[in-house]
Amino acid sequence: MKTKTTSLIRILGVIALLAGINIFAAAQTYTTFDADPHATLPHRIDSSGRIVGNTFSASQVYGGFVRNTDGSIVLINVPAAISTDFVTFSVSGQVAGTYSDSSYAQHGFSGPVGGPYTTFDVAGAKSTSVSGANSAGQTVGIWMDSAGTWHGFLRSATGTVTNLNAPGAATTTPGAINTSGQVAGVFTDASGVQHGFLRGSTGSYSTFNFPTGSSGVFVSMNDPGQVAGSYRTTDAVYHGFLRDTNGTFTSFTLPGTQTLVNDINQGGSIVGQYGPYRKPHHGFLRRPDGTTVTLDYPGATHNERRLHQPDRHHRRSLPDQYHQYSRPRIYRHGSALRSRLGYAGED
Repeated sequence: MKTKTTSLIRILGVIALLAGINIFAAAQTYTTFDADPHATLPHRIDSSGRIVGNTFSASQVYGGFVRNTDGSIVLINVPAAISTDFVTFSVSGQVAGTYSDSSYAQHGFSGPVGGPYTTFDVAGAKSTSVSGANSAGQTVGIWMDSAGTWHGFLRSATGTVTNLNAPGAATTTPGAINTSGQVAGVFTDASGVQHGFLRGSTGSYSTFNFPTGSSGVFVSMNDPGQVAGSYRTTDAVYHGFLRDTNGTFTSFTLPGTQTLVNDINQGGSIVGQYGPYRKPHHGFLRRPDGTTVTLDYPGATHNERRLHQPDRHHRRSLPDQYHQYSRPRIYRHGSALRSRLGYAGED
């Protein structure tokens, strides 16, 4: 593992809203780290500053990792797994995720960061894949039945599984669960049209629509219940969106042709990446007031921003990825961004 810290000073032409403080200049400090020298892919960060994500080895095998606040890294490798495909935080000190076995079938797992892990499958499933978890130990994801149809599931901390099928859905894909048990996701109807849904903790559903012909929808959600994500229109352009708690749907597109949202924090700040199709991308932070800041690691040729902050009062940093291109390989590194006068993304 290697770690490096670099400071970047941004002089803003107007007063910026950052960490709830009006300032003219903000110092951003990037701390880089490698859980694997070939590729490190951070996914989320918790309120204490721990980061969870995946590694991708030179032999093209995925693994998981957690980076602790002291910089130490714990690798996550489920026994009997040929790859650890997805990892996220769950109950305090624990993780949940998806792994593949030697038959390339996927299964869910959960447990302490260093193990041992409990593996699980939805009854009758050919494949079980976790897409999110919360601090109560609930996990959500998708499972495939014997006919090859995908369904959503919600698994409680005690192992009880509830099937999730949005009204009018042919397939249901949960994407996130917050601390109150709300689930956000996407469903496809019998005509192949994608819609968004929000399932309340009591099981009631509300749905929302994207522009006609949209596809490739991704969703994330914070504890207040705001849903953010991306969708692709018929002209092959990705747009970001925010669905507020009152149902208001707002689309936004940054300069270039593609705006891809990665996550939304508890204060409503959204992070992601933007840029022309098949060109190096820039990271961005979109504040609750709709203003945006470009986030580029010094010397990087491609930036991917990812943000998740479970605790509204303890937002601390922005985990992300940046790329360095050198023939014949592409290296991805993790980094965490902090601001000297206040943490980026706070409200």
